Amino acid sequence: MRLKIAKESLINVLSQVVGVVERRHTLNILSNVKIQTTQQALTITGSDLEVEMVASTTLADGACLEAGETTVPARKLVEICKSLPTAALIDLHITEDQRCILKSGNSRFVLGTLPAEDYPLLSTDNSQGTQVQVTQRELKRLFEKTAFAMAVQDVRFYLTGTLLEIDQNQLRTVTTDGHRLALCEVAASSTAQQLVQAIVPRKAVGELQRLLSVEDEQITLLIGRELFNVTINTASRDKEQADISVRFTTKLIDGKFPDYRRVIPKGGDKHVLIAHDVFKQSLQRVAILSNEKLRGVFLNFNPDVLQLRANNPEQDEAIEDLAIQYQDVALEMSFNAQYILDVLGVLDGDDVRMSMTEANQSVLVQDPTQPDQVYVVMPMRV
Repeated sequence: MRLKIAKESLINVLSQVVGVVERRHTLNILSNVKIQTTQQALTITGSDLEVEMVASTTLADGACLEAGETTVPARKLVEICKSLPTAALIDLHITEDQRCILKSGNSRFVLGTLPAEDYPLLSTDNSQGTQVQVTQRELKRLFEKTAFAMAVQDVRFYLTGTLLEIDQNQLRTVTTDGHRLALCEVAASSTAQQLVQAIVPRKAVGELQRLLSVEDEQITLLIGRELFNVTINTASRDKEQADISVRFTTKLIDGKFPDYRRVIPKGGDKHVLIAHDVFKQSLQRVAILSNEKLRGVFLNFNPDVLQLRANNPEQDEAIEDLAIQYQDVALEMSFNAQYILDVLGVLDGDDVRMSMTEANQSVLVQDPTQPDQVYVVMPMRV
């Protein structure tokens, strides 16, 4: 295999897949990326056995001097390429003794390789599963509005991912860690004949958020029993660089997501309307003096006034009053300030509506202008 390619072109493809490659893995070959060249295209694959990304781009005439395939250490290759001068031309050559020689200008690097045929790949059978049509912008929004509520490390492994649900041409994402819940949905066309659910792992969600753009280009999701697959075309910012196509595949979490509909409070009879930015800034200030571990903040709702209060074992205390729209009985609740701030961080409107029933019951938080976004936060036990 031999390839002559501009530094930026190689980095553009490499950067699409290197994020899934683990620095240390029980299988040494998974610290590598798989590189395949033909006369027409360059394809680079990265995998950790859970998430697989295959990035392809067309090659200029004469760039591929000898077609072939190999695997090389991912991080070392990226760091070498980044260290080269801006307009550098890279000559990548795999010798007969399977050494990778990278030359550029007066620089010469020799990297060890492992056989390409040993690189483990996830199944890519596209004939089975539910197909969903959605735009890149909408899919990116679904993940961005809900990813924060995924559990980080939980014995309930099914909570460490995002539920992807197709229900009567509605595509929905739901996340929860047991203390808060986030839901967002968009209209989408699909081949689903009944309710379809799949749990996408946390790492895969992060990589998808990075890959997806805010373009209105339609993409097709394939949701199978074990795998989730989507192909995303990325337009190059530089007109001289070829576009890149990325095939993204991830294993799904094998588990049953809890019935989130039972968690969403119904019939809240106490409604509060608060200016979004004012509420967010006040909560950030008051939370400075909250207990560093619990992050508890008291919200005392009175007609037209919300009092925020926090204290800590060092006898520090913060109090702030806000003007609100509320005309019901006085109600005091305590929340983890970060949980409320996380919700405010994904709401885009000027106002926030909170719907409540009792002091110890969960609260529904929404942007009044965005009914397709629903957030539930549990109060702290005082």
